[in-house]
Amino acid sequence: MGIARAAIMIQTELTPERATEVTLLARCREGDLEAFGSVYALHERAVFRYAYGLLGHREDADDIKQETFLRAHKAISRFRGDSGVQTWLFRICGNLCRDRIKSWDRRNLAYDGGDAQEWESADEKSDPAHLAEKAELSAIVWRALGGLPPVHREVMVLHEVEELDYAAIAEIIGCSKVSVKLRVFRARKMLKERVEVLLQ
Repeated sequence: MGIARAAIMIQTELTPERATEVTLLARCREGDLEAFGSVYALHERAVFRYAYGLLGHREDADDIKQETFLRAHKAISRFRGDSGVQTWLFRICGNLCRDRIKSWDRRNLAYDGGDAQEWESADEKSDPAHLAEKAELSAIVWRALGGLPPVHREVMVLHEVEELDYAAIAEIIGCSKVSVKLRVFRARKMLKERVEVLLQ
């Protein structure tokens, strides 16, 4: 290893997660299918959640998830690693979702947010009444989320569900951090108004 490369590695201070990611990517580039399987296992739930949050349909979200990983596998040799793997996968997934939404006949679009609790984490120790109340509120929030314009729904899913910061969201959707902050602000306002209407 050259001195310059070693200096760069020391400066970047790889976290254990990032070091694992770098190792997996190197193996993937060499054609190691097991390594790509590990990438899939690490990120497939998050990619599905993101697609489901944008599309609101289980079958479409699953199709998009599969297509995301197919495209990632084909393009892995060109991935430079400037961003994290999840950010890269979300960028692919987001583009596929936006294309799918454009192709839909808007009159037939019905956001099916009712199954959202199936992929949310549930505390098994919570009492049944609390879980039922949480599930009901979750269904209302997801129904309200489905009524948002896709551009606002996307930033809400990335920021509130996936808990990504503004910089990561900006990189995924290809806009400035200021634009992301503005979209999140507007989306929260619209979501609050829709939830209030649904709770009446």
